[in-house]
Amino acid sequence: MHLLSIYPPTDWILLLAAGAFIGLLSGLLGIGGGIVAVPLLLDLFAGLGMSQEVATPLAIGTAQTNVLIASLAAILAHGGSGMIDWPLVRAWLPAVIVGSAAGIALGPLAPPRVLTAIFAVFAAGLGVKLALGERLVVARSQPAGAAGQVAPALVGSLAAALGIGGGTLSTPVLSLFSFPIRRAIGAGALFNLVISLPATLAFLAMGWSESGRPADSVGDVAMVCVIALSLPALVVAPLAAHWSAYAPLVLLRRSFALCLVAIAVRLALHT
Repeated sequence: MHLLSIYPPTDWILLLAAGAFIGLLSGLLGIGGGIVAVPLLLDLFAGLGMSQEVATPLAIGTAQTNVLIASLAAILAHGGSGMIDWPLVRAWLPAVIVGSAAGIALGPLAPPRVLTAIFAVFAAGLGVKLALGERLVVARSQPAGAAGQVAPALVGSLAAALGIGGGTLSTPVLSLFSFPIRRAIGAGALFNLVISLPATLAFLAMGWSESGRPADSVGDVAMVCVIALSLPALVVAPLAAHWSAYAPLVLLRRSFALCLVAIAVRLALHT
């Protein structure tokens, strides 16, 4: 009970509501949800009196752990609906793994405001692209060879450094090459898992020697927040993934575009 009392009732309401929304995004659009959780957690931790130096890695680590849990439920649902494009996964997976390792290693060295500003610009551009649909494409197919590994490496590195799901970036990037959005969403849920697993392990191992964290933290992960975010996500994500298999493509594309633009605006205001 002592651990539960760390956070006031209003924080619990916000965390549970955010968890349900994360489950919706994860299941319907393959978005990991870290982009929702990180700004919320930063505000909650600031309200507990934490410094930005302590709150930022704790928020990112907690968000990555939540993305890991939510992505498991989404992958099972998308896989059962046949929405995971396994050839795409095999083609992108090595570069995504290498990129995420680079993001985990180099992310803490970059100023948080620089990272969020870069992502805000990137997300806004991709959101506009999705809104325009086939009127704006880079090519009708992905480049082959080494050139084809640039995009997944960037997706992995930026997602790991910012604590967001890989699907948040992989789906709109794939749309630049006219890749079907429904297949991209299913693969994005798996990329969320691939990126969040090593990131979660890294954040669990960090921060032990630093003070100022709440009593529920394990390394740079606030466990009570993980539970509050993950429980509703586990319920909502499978339902949303099932609906995603039948939702109109125009609705999926426009919903994803709206989410990206909203994320960009939120991050721009937070920097």
